[in-house]
Amino acid sequence: MRLILRMLPFRTAVLLSVFFASTFALSADGKTLLEQGHYRQLYAIAQNRLSHNSRDAEALSWLSAIYDAQGDFDRAVQFGRRSAEAAPNSSEFHCQLADALGDRALQLGVFGGGIPLARQMRHELDRSLQLDPRNIRCLKESMGLYEQAPAIVGGSKAKARETLRRIYQISSSEGALAEAALLQMQKRPLPEIETHLRRAVQLNPRLYRAIIDLTSILASNGYRRYAEAEYFARLAIAAEPNRAGGYRYLAIVYAHQQRWNDLDAALAESYSHVPDNPAPYYFAAMALLETNADLPRAERYLRHYLSSEPEIGAPTQGTAHWKLGLVLEKEGHLTDAARELRAAAAQNISDPAFKRDLKRIAG
Repeated sequence: MRLILRMLPFRTAVLLSVFFASTFALSADGKTLLEQGHYRQLYAIAQNRLSHNSRDAEALSWLSAIYDAQGDFDRAVQFGRRSAEAAPNSSEFHCQLADALGDRALQLGVFGGGIPLARQMRHELDRSLQLDPRNIRCLKESMGLYEQAPAIVGGSKAKARETLRRIYQISSSEGALAEAALLQMQKRPLPEIETHLRRAVQLNPRLYRAIIDLTSILASNGYRRYAEAEYFARLAIAAEPNRAGGYRYLAIVYAHQQRWNDLDAALAESYSHVPDNPAPYYFAAMALLETNADLPRAERYLRHYLSSEPEIGAPTQGTAHWKLGLVLEKEGHLTDAARELRAAAAQNISDPAFKRDLKRIAG
C-alpha cells in the first residue's frame, strides 16, 4: 500500500487518507484515540455522544483533554468540571480536571490569578488519589505540582520525592520515566535525564512516552546521535504504529543524514499508518531548512503539510506558512516568500522572530 500511495495523484491520496482515518476511528475506541493523539477524530466522536447525552462524563473529559492539547485552557477547565460533576467517583475525570486547572494556572501566573486555580488543582488531585491511590497519571501530576508550585499552594520538594517513591512502588518503569520528568523540572543536565529514560525503556521496551522522550534527546542538535535515534524511533513505531512520534524522529534522522530513499519510505510508512497527522513531513522539512539541504524537497513537504488541517497540538498552518516562506526565501523566490509570510501573520504576529522575518522578507 505504501508504494501505491506514493504513485497516486495527490488529490486521490488525500481522499484515501480521509477514508483510512475514518476506518481507524471506527475500529479504535475513544480512549485509544486519546492516548494516540488522534484528537480530531476523537472530537467528532465526543460531539456525537454528547448530542445523545449531554452528561456523558467520558465524552466531556475527552473534550477537556482535546481543548487542553489545543491550548484553550478555559474550555478545558469548563469541560473538565462538567465531566467530574457528571461522574464524581471517577479518579481519571478528576485527574483530567486537575491537569486542565494546572495548565490554566501556569498560563495566568502567580500575579495573574493562577494561585486559586492551583489550589483547586491540589483539591482535584487529592480527590482523584482518594478514589484510586494507584493512578499513575495523577501521581505524576501531583509530583509536578509539589515540585513546581510555591509553598503557598502546597509546593514541597520533599513531597515531590515521596510521590516519586510511590510511583516506583507501583511500576519501576513508570517511576524511571517520572524521575526523568522530575529532573527536567529541576533543569538538570540532559545526560542525567537520558540515564533515567534509558532505564525506563530497558524495564519496559513498549513504554512509548519514555521511548519518544529518549529519541528526542538523541536526535537533538546537542546530541546528533542519529544511529541510536533511528533505533529508538523504530522501537517507538513497533510499540505504537498508529502514533506519529516515531515517524517524526525517523524523518528528522534521515533528513539530517540526507538518506533520501529512507526518508521517502519513512514518510510513506507514516502516511499509511497515521494519515490524519502529516507532522513528520513538517519536521523533515524543518531539518532540511536547518541544514540547507534539498530545499525543493523541503518546499514539497511543507506544501503537503498545508494541504490538510493539522492535528491538534501539531504545528499550525500559520507556522507552516512562515517556514515555507523561509524556504522560498532561500530558494530565491522572494515574491512567493512574502506571500507566505503575510498568510502566516494572523497566527504569529506576536512572535518577535516572526516579526523580524516578516520585515526582512515582506517589508
